[in-house]
Parts: sequence; C-alpha cells; structure tokens
Amino acid sequence: MNRPKIVFPDPDPPLLRLLTPELVAQVESFAAFEVYKDRPSGNEELAERIRDADGVILGWGMSNEVMDQCRKLKIISFTGIGVRNFVDVKHANERGVTVTNTPGYGDQSVAEHALALMFALAKNIPRNDGNLRSGTWDQSLESIELRGKTVGLIGIGGIGKRMGELCKAIGMNVIGWTRRSYPGRSEEMGFPLVSLEELLSTSDIISLHLPLTEDTRGFLGESELSKVKPGSLLINTARAELVDTPAMIRLLESGQLAGAGIDVYDEEPLPANHPLIGLPNVILTPHIGFNTQEAIQNILKIAIDNVSNFFRGNITNKVLP
Repeated sequence: MNRPKIVFPDPDPPLLRLLTPELVAQVESFAAFEVYKDRPSGNEELAERIRDADGVILGWGMSNEVMDQCRKLKIISFTGIGVRNFVDVKHANERGVTVTNTPGYGDQSVAEHALALMFALAKNIPRNDGNLRSGTWDQSLESIELRGKTVGLIGIGGIGKRMGELCKAIGMNVIGWTRRSYPGRSEEMGFPLVSLEELLSTSDIISLHLPLTEDTRGFLGESELSKVKPGSLLINTARAELVDTPAMIRLLESGQLAGAGIDVYDEEPLPANHPLIGLPNVILTPHIGFNTQEAIQNILKIAIDNVSNFFRGNITNKVLP
C-alpha cells in the first residue's frame, strides 16, 4: 500500500519554528511529509503545492476552487478552531473530505489575554504609560478595583470557563450565559448562569467567548448593546463578527461603554483609518491572544494527531457542516 502524502502548505513563522523534529517524525512514521517555508502567494500557488496531497495541515484558508483541484485529498487538518471562516466544510464533506480542527489548544493563553485586556482597561495602563513617555505627570485618571465587580462571560466553553476561574481568583463575581444549558451546568462551571439580558444589564465587564457561526454572527447587535450597564467594559478575544462594530463604537463615544479591549476585527489587518484607532478608551491588540509558545505547541500537536489518527482509522475532532 502506498504511503499517503501530507502537505503543510502555508505555515506562519511561529508554527514553522515550533514544528519540532519529533512532530515531523510522527507524520513521517506513516506518510511522506512536505512542509513549505512560507505562505503561498495566492490560490494558484496553493493549488500547486497541495494538488497531489492525501492530507493537508492547513494554516489559513482553502477555497472551493482549490479544493476541487485536489482529487486525492481526504483530510484537511486545520490549525485552529474557527475553520468555517476559512474552509467551506459542507463542500468538503460533499467531496468526501474530512475537516478537523484543534479545540482547546489556546484556552489558557486566550483567557490570560482577555484578563490582561481587562486589567489594562481597568487600570488605564496604556494611557498612563503614554502620558509619562510624552513628559506628562498626570495622576487624574481614576482606575477600577476589580475585586467585587461582576464579570459576565458570554460563552462558557474552554476559554470562557478558564476566564471565569481566573476572575474568581482575584475576587470578582462571575456570571455566565450559554446557548447550551443543562441541569448541573452551573455547578460544573462554578458560577451562576443567567439570561443574556440580565448579564448585559448587571455586568461591570462583559467578556465574549463564543465561536462564530451563522447563529452567533451579529450576536451583540444594536438592541443588545443598548442594554449594557452604563460605564461597563467590553472584552472581545473571540471574533469581531459577533458584535455590531458601528453600534459598539457609538456606545464607546457616548460613554455608555466606558471602554473596550479588542483583539479581533472585521477586517484584518486593521485599516490605518479605522475609527477604533482614534478612541482613547479602547485598547487594541493585533489578534495575538493565541500567540504563546505553549498554545502553538498545542495547536501543532493536535493538528498532527488529527492527521495521524485519520490515516490509522480513528477520526478525531471532526468538524460537521
């Protein structure tokens, strides 16, 4: 029996740097493995790289046009969670291609990043740092003591649950909302589950941890955002498309939202003239919540395990259409 061919056509530098000899050997124990050193220039080059592959470890996107040129393709192992933003999973399944992702790889890293954004907002870290660097000694910016404040977690998967644990550790009151409630879920999480309206109207800090699906796109629209507690903070390390960005900006300008910490955007890279950039009560980071050595190691291990398991007859982390 011929050995399958596995291709990693588009690794980013962090993934390439942490693709250890041990991980390469794991793939080469059952397959020929081809790893490129950079991302392809476009669809044509991507198709050329993976045309004869049986399996692909995918860092970014694959169009249906490219997929249709890969007649031998059996599995796409996506290095991340939100694969539906980058691959048409329904189309892949119709072609007999299994799509997998890497759940749980960044629970700790992303939760820590959300916590860091919350602290930076509450303590005015960037603004105070900027004042000092510009020669201004200004002690007038009042910060927020987080102990005793209520953080509302929208979405309580792995990242949301870990965020709750971290917030409880500093003495915050934690509440959560989930689409998938069942008896005992609140006890399992260690904090009460409430309605979305109650969470929005009573939380001092709202932190988003939902996946992006057709059901959650635009989840916090103008109507929902209008219900937030005046003076609250919003943290989004999940997906920009969960929030009506223009409506959020209006609330930030009016002060109903006192601030926002954002790591994800409708358009990435963020355009230089984007209105968020001019708001002093917003802290922006360039979609880096996942980017720790530990999380990248996890993502590679899970993605390679998915390919290895597939060709050994045991499908893991399959994504349904």
